[in-house]
Amino acid sequence: MEMSFIERWLRKMGASVFFLGYLPASGTVCSAATAGLLWYLQVRTRLQPSGTSVFYWLACLAVIAVSFFLASGSCELFGKEDSGRIVIDEVAGQLITFLFVPITLRVLIAGFVLFRFFDIVKPFPVYMMEELEGGVGVTMDDVAAGVYANLSLMVTLMAYHAIKAHL
Repeated sequence: MEMSFIERWLRKMGASVFFLGYLPASGTVCSAATAGLLWYLQVRTRLQPSGTSVFYWLACLAVIAVSFFLASGSCELFGKEDSGRIVIDEVAGQLITFLFVPITLRVLIAGFVLFRFFDIVKPFPVYMMEELEGGVGVTMDDVAAGVYANLSLMVTLMAYHAIKAHL
């Protein structure tokens, strides 16, 4: 069944995260926007996102599920299976990066850099995730990059605190 104009527009808007996916360096822009949103929520609102809260966990799972759905029709919407215009998966990966870590400006910057590194380099098995079918493959390579970034961030924070405690 063919999608209506409104449905196509809504799916494009969601998959491209309010059309950020149409900008140059869209993955980096969307990752930075996600980190910026987390910083804004941390500093300016009562929501105080924390990578350790149940609500943060649920938000991560919800964004992953929405990303699976929105990226699943990408060939029909964007003309190719894993279009650079689809950046909802970047949001999912960037959110995974900050699971179980305190959200501060320095942590956000480090997490952003680590996530972009692993998303671009795609070490084993990150690159293999792209082989999964449809929206799952589009999303899971970013989730895996987020896991690598998260583990690297946690190790870095533990090393920092251990060294700081001994000084």
